[in-house]
Amino acid sequence: MMLHVLLRTFRSWQERVGMLMLVGVIVVVGGVMLVPAQRADSDPGPQEVVSYVVAPGDTLWSYAEEITPPGGDVNDTIDELKAMNHMRTSSLRVGDRIVVPKHASQIPR
Repeated sequence: MMLHVLLRTFRSWQERVGMLMLVGVIVVVGGVMLVPAQRADSDPGPQEVVSYVVAPGDTLWSYAEEITPPGGDVNDTIDELKAMNHMRTSSLRVGDRIVVPKHASQIPR
């Protein structure tokens, strides 16, 4: 008799835990579905680029400094150039070919 009561209590406890887990999943999934999809601000979309061959004395910093708009952060431009060229470091070697935004190639060097 005691075992029967114990098993019934255990099943009741399992049912409650299972129900709480189900409610939790429904709340999480429902919450995710209610959040509207938004486009990432960091996605600039397609961008025209040109190829540039690194000359003696060129550094990524000096190049980025020339093409960064007034009031802009040169570090952001460096990060953009590194991402565009799949670079892990900011090091350039003479003869390296990098891609740069087309609008940047209009700036006299």
